[in-house]
Amino acid sequence: MSDPVLSVRGLGRRFGSEGDFVARGLRKLGLAPPASVVQAVEDVSFDLYPGEVLGVVGESGCGKSTLGRMVAGLLEPTSGTVTRPDAEGRALPMQMIFQDPFSSLNPRKRVKALIGEAPRVHRLTSPSEVEAYVADMMDRCGIDPSYATRFPHAFSGGQRQRVGIARALAVKPEILVCDEAVSALDVSIQAQIVNLFMDLRDELGLTYLFISHDLGIIEHISDRVLVMYLGRAVETGPVDRIFDAPAHPYTRALIDGVPRLDRRRAIYSPIKGDIPSPVDPPPGCAFHPRCPLATEICRVERPVLRDMGDGRQAACHHAESQI
Repeated sequence: MSDPVLSVRGLGRRFGSEGDFVARGLRKLGLAPPASVVQAVEDVSFDLYPGEVLGVVGESGCGKSTLGRMVAGLLEPTSGTVTRPDAEGRALPMQMIFQDPFSSLNPRKRVKALIGEAPRVHRLTSPSEVEAYVADMMDRCGIDPSYATRFPHAFSGGQRQRVGIARALAVKPEILVCDEAVSALDVSIQAQIVNLFMDLRDELGLTYLFISHDLGIIEHISDRVLVMYLGRAVETGPVDRIFDAPAHPYTRALIDGVPRLDRRRAIYSPIKGDIPSPVDPPPGCAFHPRCPLATEICRVERPVLRDMGDGRQAACHHAESQI
């Protein structure tokens, strides 16, 4: 196996504030409650290999987007490291594609400026060749180059997302962090954008960190899967093994909730209970209040990711009984 193009080790992010001088003084005197701190992401580690698609999945609020923003460099981690050096020690080119294809584009700029500004500033193309460069990027992403003078509001949702992809590709990245990049689109348009991502990976040798709550898309596009719950990684491994025989009860519950033609008569049973508050997570395994397999050890001891012997890792005391 080749060396990873990106390594994440022990990544964590907390949100919260100690408050002003008065609040800190009152807490010292025991006259105010402790400051609220949200552990959005805690101790997440993984490697990303050239040409690979790593799918990150979990319920809303599990920390997927925060993880993606830290990997892309938009958020500073509270703990841990993101290492992405190339052979010469320079930062590896990386871009992010956001969920909303409208708010992520400047409504006051034409498409040719949205796509062409960054490569011009970074001298990836000369000023005289910017127009041809933009036309090539638009054509590559399935947008008519004659639309280069239009503003974002003149495009449909799918077309706007293609503009966002073209803008990201314009600086020649090696890694794309896609944060719910198709969730705001109609189902038919989702399929087109997902196929575009796959075609671009084959054509340009791109590597993806693909974040989504849609397990159908994750299964279709990913090589490996990272499942998150309440800010922590609970299972990771090859996509076929994760979907065929999940080792963590949370992963199994997510997969069982995906509609399938071969299970048309199956009765859907949602995960019981609500996601615990990240401000006050439960002791032991964070999933134990909702887990049908929970025992006393789950309530007192937090499981760590451990090797299942088939390329997977799972953070569950009872993982062996699931596979």
